[in-house]
Amino acid sequence: MTIRGRGAAWGHGDTPRAAALLLPAFVGLIAFIGVPTFLTIFVAGTDKSLTGPSFHWTGTANTRTAIHDGAFHQSVTNTLLYCLYTIIPALVIGLALALAAARVTRGRGLLRLALFLPVTANLVAIAVVFSYIFDSDGHGLANTVLGWFGAAPVNWLGGTATALPVVASVGLWRLVSLVFVLYLAGLTAVPESVYEAAEVDGLRGWARFRWVTWPLLGPTTVFVLVVVTTLTLQTFDTVSVLTGGGPLGSSTTLVYYIYQVGFTNSFRIGYASMLVVLLLVVVIGVGALGSVLGRRARVRAARTSAVGGSIALPGGAPEPAAPALPVSAGAGR
Repeated sequence: MTIRGRGAAWGHGDTPRAAALLLPAFVGLIAFIGVPTFLTIFVAGTDKSLTGPSFHWTGTANTRTAIHDGAFHQSVTNTLLYCLYTIIPALVIGLALALAAARVTRGRGLLRLALFLPVTANLVAIAVVFSYIFDSDGHGLANTVLGWFGAAPVNWLGGTATALPVVASVGLWRLVSLVFVLYLAGLTAVPESVYEAAEVDGLRGWARFRWVTWPLLGPTTVFVLVVVTTLTLQTFDTVSVLTGGGPLGSSTTLVYYIYQVGFTNSFRIGYASMLVVLLLVVVIGVGALGSVLGRRARVRAARTSAVGGSIALPGGAPEPAAPALPVSAGAGR
């Protein structure tokens, strides 16, 4: 029996060749993902320390330690605040930039390149630049601007109230560029005929965005949320360069705290591995939730662009004529 695909035919005799082609990928997957994951889960149940070779199995002792660890709780709170400072603003600004860039005709390529460049920038190098911008003396750009209005210099990186927002500003600057690229890709995938149908049905401006563009961008939005959330939960570079987790742990994120526990302070690699496992569970949960929401978003997007499709307004109110393909000028009038 032969299975025929697009321009190719595979039979039973091709199985060894296919296995040989897939073998390097499977070996790499097992060596660089499977084995480290297994070792991390195993070490998480021990009292292993980097200061000595011996260790003992402790079961869930590290989990109980995390429950009563005030520094861990603070790092989780800081991570959630970091997500709050970056995710929603990045989505709003990135979407607005993508919508604006999609309407530009002259200099389109140059504009898109300029908005894409922050994604390619080295985050450590950018963090160094931001450290000069928010320097605590009067020579920093931020304090120079404040001086123009007669305000006193602010110790941006040395204050407990300002350190984390400054660190988040670096992440926000880069995330906006990433969100812009993803949303722009989503906008280019929307058929122009959908907008033409919306124009015929009288949907313009905000109404067109609300009932046409936004539903069609639903799958892209879910994907962006999952990617951006996963990235922000793993924030480390900017914290290490700008504040080192200080002052008084006010900017210590979860990943940076894991680094401190396992490799700088107490070298408790077993406890650090348990925190990694907890973070892994959260990331997997975010991915699973994104899978469910993405499936629903794809259904809604398909219904929006389908022939005769419609969207129900909240409260059962009649909606504007939903764009349908094809649409006649006199349909539904």
